[in-house]
Amino acid sequence: MYAPTPAPHIGFMEWWVAAEKLTENPWFTTFIIIILVDLATGFLKGFFKSSNERVNSTTGRQGLIKHTVIAGIAVIFYPLVDCWGLANYANLFLMFFIGQYGISIVENLGIMGIPLPNWITDNLEKLRNRSDNSETKK
Repeated sequence: MYAPTPAPHIGFMEWWVAAEKLTENPWFTTFIIIILVDLATGFLKGFFKSSNERVNSTTGRQGLIKHTVIAGIAVIFYPLVDCWGLANYANLFLMFFIGQYGISIVENLGIMGIPLPNWITDNLEKLRNRSDNSETKK
């Protein structure tokens, strides 16, 4: 009699192969670059006179920890999800955070007093108004 075939599992080697492919993913590369740009603009906005915020080590440390945790989650779980064949969902996770960090970068540039194109500021104002309206309805 033959024993039942064990179910396939994802081991360390499968994860490692998927992790090596991660550097070739343009979404992941964009994700890392935009995190670094957000960190830089967040740090630099404390040095601009037009900013109400000043350089604060506690705020900087909290931002660095937050960015590191999010990047760490992506580095650990993206290869795992890729092994499951769900790389598109992992890309969606990356796209979401690229958008969030993009908004943060635009806000930082605005706080620094760097002029932004009108279409960017208009769209951000529309988003802000929508969120304000939804909060007042609650």
